[in-house]
Amino acid sequence: MLTFTMNNGNQIPAVGSGTNSFAKTDGVYTGDTKEVVSAIRAGYRFFDTAESYGNEEAVGKGIKESSIPRDEFFICTKMATRKRGSDEPPHHSRETAREAVERSLKKLDTDYIDLYLIHMPWDNKEEAREVWAQLEDYYREGVLKNIGVSNFTIDDLSDLLAHCEIPPVVDQVRINPESKNKELIAYLRENNILPMAWGPLRFEQGRDVLTAIGEKYGKNWAQVILNYNCRKGYISIPKSHSFEHQKSNLEIFDFELTEEEIRTIDEL
Repeated sequence: MLTFTMNNGNQIPAVGSGTNSFAKTDGVYTGDTKEVVSAIRAGYRFFDTAESYGNEEAVGKGIKESSIPRDEFFICTKMATRKRGSDEPPHHSRETAREAVERSLKKLDTDYIDLYLIHMPWDNKEEAREVWAQLEDYYREGVLKNIGVSNFTIDDLSDLLAHCEIPPVVDQVRINPESKNKELIAYLRENNILPMAWGPLRFEQGRDVLTAIGEKYGKNWAQVILNYNCRKGYISIPKSHSFEHQKSNLEIFDFELTEEEIRTIDEL
């Protein structure tokens, strides 16, 4: 597996499994570990979950069921900072951050979390600084091996960077041909923060072009865009419930796109 080096010197796999709909039937949590077990069988060792997904327990249990040592996995989860379906403004502090981290550790049944993110920004930047300061403490203790953010804008990041002691290692945002986020990605590059693409396969635009490129290599459109993301330095977290698709989404390291093909995809 290709890895990227984060700004603290630690490594992160280039591709992980999204999990937001795992262990659910019609949106209701079942606790079923079959998707996690299938992804592990396909070769995944990096799982991206979140408190708001409501399935951390299934992810942790699926990893335990594999009997593969914990240190061979890279687990990412996120602090829920907004209540789904609520118009009530969120309020957070060091205490709510501690409570969230401890809940995730318990649900995942692990002593540490490889990457912990603030899931969504909210309007109170002073509170965000307090939450980040608590995550920094957990990072220093080794409970959180890496800390980052998700869905943060340039404005959110610039305030955090101006007040933090430890900068975020990643910003997990939507990146695909229909959501390029070029300005944000340029800002992340300038500040040595890795872009992590959620929804890398959730698009329709340009699939025909990607399919045509893939025919040259015996690859499908999804494999082409995931290979492209690796070339661009974007971490990708595609999600699938199908073992065949899970396996296919990892079979992307045995071909190399040309510079012309990269430019073609840039312009989609």
